[in-house]
Amino acid sequence: MDSFSFYNPTRILFGAGAIRHLGQEMNNAGVKKCLLVAGGGSIKTNGIYELQTLT
Repeated sequence: MDSFSFYNPTRILFGAGAIRHLGQEMNNAGVKKCLLVAGGGSIKTNGIYELQTLT
């Protein structure tokens, strides 16, 4: 196996209403774009897919 370095800082927002804090968390981390991966249509059902900005 080749040598490698892996760095994975992770913050998990969990619970009712946690999605409301996602935009601020992204701003704090300097994130400009993200990839949303979901299945089964839940992302469209809960309204996140339609959001233009999360701030």
